[in-house]
Formats: sequence, structure tokens, C-alpha cells
Amino acid sequence: MPKNKLETYYLIAFSILGIFPLVPLIVKPFLLVPLLLVGVLNLLTHNKPKVNWKKVLISTSLYLIFIVSALYTTNFDRAIKLLIRLSPFLVLPIGFAMVPEVLYKKLTDAFVQVYIISCGLFCFIILIYIETLSSTDIYVIYSYLSTQFWGYGDHPIYISLYLGIALILILFKNKKSVFNIFLFVTIVFTLLFLSRKGNILGLVIVGIFMIISNSKKILSKTFLAYTFAGFIILIGVSFLFNNFLLIRFEEILKINQLAYNTETSTGIRSILWRTSLSLSFDSPIFGYGLGSVQNLIDARLIENGYRELTLILRYNAHNQFLQIALISGYLGLLFFLSVLMYIFHEIKKSQPGLCVFIYIVFCFIFESLLERQNGIIITALFFNLFLFLPHKKELINA
Repeated sequence: MPKNKLETYYLIAFSILGIFPLVPLIVKPFLLVPLLLVGVLNLLTHNKPKVNWKKVLISTSLYLIFIVSALYTTNFDRAIKLLIRLSPFLVLPIGFAMVPEVLYKKLTDAFVQVYIISCGLFCFIILIYIETLSSTDIYVIYSYLSTQFWGYGDHPIYISLYLGIALILILFKNKKSVFNIFLFVTIVFTLLFLSRKGNILGLVIVGIFMIISNSKKILSKTFLAYTFAGFIILIGVSFLFNNFLLIRFEEILKINQLAYNTETSTGIRSILWRTSLSLSFDSPIFGYGLGSVQNLIDARLIENGYRELTLILRYNAHNQFLQIALISGYLGLLFFLSVLMYIFHEIKKSQPGLCVFIYIVFCFIFESLLERQNGIIITALFFNLFLFLPHKKELINA
């Protein structure tokens, strides 16, 4: 296949991946198909792509954890559904591995630009949708966003995850245009309105890391301008929504809400973490198998006197590390952490990739991101996008 045609096809595939935030939930999995198809087309037209099989095998081994745990589940039907849902951890490493190294950086830059713009547009869609609602109660608005939002089916936590990644990518862009600043302001405002504590704390952690590791580059007039703009937006959002954001964070400081309170998200997470940890100790080696965990958490919550937490919603562990321990035991968790360490070691060559990685892994503490399709795709997408990004030394050797 001619190089210019291949580049065009890949540019389309990467751009389609970039519109991920904009499309409804039912469409999101299909965004991965063009990347794989172009790779297969490249292979069939005798352009033998140079594939880093070591990275492919290690990255796809995350999927192996779930396959093995499905073999001893008590709910095989649910395990099969979850395996299908988790397939991006199999598809994306193969898709990115077949991208020619000479095109990868250019394609990644195009993806990043499309992704950032998509997040900005998505913020406006959210604000337009909110304007259509009759209620001004923030909790009611959150509920509508999670269940009725024009087919998106995105919980505010996952929306905040998309937007947080976009903010990190904006800060690393070399060209600080007025348009990028406008996108930054729009995304920060929406993030603060959604008020997801874990996501905001994750961004603070990443911000501190960026300052420490890139002090000369980061502490520039542009970065300080972004910081000042973010601070002004923070004050504005707090005033506009009657200090709602501050009230959300006050939960963390109140011990009774932090430990056993079933009326706050912080209290519920505390209950779920203790419940999940207790369950993991009962089957520490191999866990309970993919598909079995949900019913076990419900049963233990009822046993511990928290039946009200099982009547409307069905809660997972709300911590990805505990969720893995429940699914595949502490052996599986050790394997999971080993793969993450490898990805960390490879991704750290790219500062934007490293910061996005840290942000997602930090969010693992507060949410079982790999239980929902949108969390699975966004995690697999950004882990593998930067894992297979060639660096100068690799390009010289290519």
C-alpha cells in the first residue's frame, strides 16, 4: 500500500478514536474497529509492520488475568459478558503495535488534538442538556446525567476521567493558543461542576508531580496563567453553586461520614472497601472468579447490616485493586501490579503519557474503572497509545 494512503487511513482511524467522549455509550466500542482494520489492511498489502511483540504480550496479559479468573467463576454468563466488554485490552495493543513507527508520533498528535476538542464540545453538550432539565437540584442533575443523558450512559466519574485526561494533555501542548485556553477554561468549569473528589484529587497529585519533575519547563508564564485561571474558576464555581464543591470535600474531614455513613459517597466507599477487603481475606489466593464478585458483595453488605445499599444500586468494590483481588486473588493482583509497573517503566519516556498513566492509576483507588465499558476503553486506550509510542532512540534503530 502506498505510504500516503496508509497515512490517510491511519489518520482517519486515530481521529475516530479521538471522538470517544462525543459518541453515545453504544457506539464507543465500534470506534476501535477502524484502527484494527487499517492494521490488517497494512499487513495484507505486504507492508510488514515492525511489531514489538514483547509489549504486545505483556500488555495483552492484563486480559489473561480475566480469562483465567473466568474459568472458576460461579456465574459463567456474566463472566462471558465481562470478557467481551474487556476485549479492548486485547484489541488495542495489537492495533497500536501494527502502526508504522515513522507515522506514530504524527498520528498521536492528531489524536490528542481531536480528543481535546471532543472533550470541549462534550462539555457544551452537558451544559445544554442541563439547561433542558426542569430541576436545579445538583444531585438530581447528576442522576439524570448518569441515566437519562441522551444515550451517553456516562456516570459523572467517567465524564470527569475523560476531562481530566484532556486537561493534562492541554498543559503539555507546545502551542498555547487562545483556542486551547478557551478549551481549558471550559473543561475546568465542567470538572468542578461535576465535583468528583477522586478525579480532582488525582489532578492535584498529577499537577504536583508535573511541577516537581518539570519545574523549569512547567513554571512558565503560560503555566502560571493556567493555574491562575483555574483558581478563578474554582472560586467562581464555588460561589455560583453555593459552595457545593467545598461541601463535597468536607465529607473527607468528618470521621462519621468517612467511616459508616450510608448517606455520603465517602461513607459508602469506606463501607465497600472494608467489605471487599474482608471478602478478599476469605479467598486470598485465587479470588472468586470473574462474574462472581457482585453477588458476594451484596450478600456481605446485607450480612453486615447494610441492606439499604443493595436495594437500588448494585455496588462493586469502588477500588480497582480490591476488585482485582476479589476476581483473581492476591496472585492476580500481584500480576496486575507487575504489568502496571512494566507499562509505567515504558510510558515514563513520555511525560504526557506518564502523567495520564498516574492520573488513571490514582483514579483506580476510588473507582473500579474496569467494570464499565467506558472505563475499560479509556484505560486501555491511553495505556496502549503511549506504551507503543516510539521514542527517538527507537526511531534511529528502526
